[in-house]
Amino acid sequence: MSHTYVLVPFVIAFLAFILRFYARENAASMLNPSFLLAALTTMIAMTFLALGVVGLLPAFAALGFGAIGAVLLVIAVARLFMI
Repeated sequence: MSHTYVLVPFVIAFLAFILRFYARENAASMLNPSFLLAALTTMIAMTFLALGVVGLLPAFAALGFGAIGAVLLVIAVARLFMI
């Protein structure tokens, strides 16, 4: 069974981090927290996909990855409204 719907919060969080990186932080440095969080979000999503492809996802991995995605989404939305 495919659990790719778990990636939805990752995609939204990634877009929010990138939006903040370009719009508010003027893409000044790759060491900005928004860029680093976007990279982390991408790495976690790729890990989920890679583990799914090779069949190494544990039984309830979708719940864990979904929770991580939800946390990253909350952080992304909170950072959008920070000055």
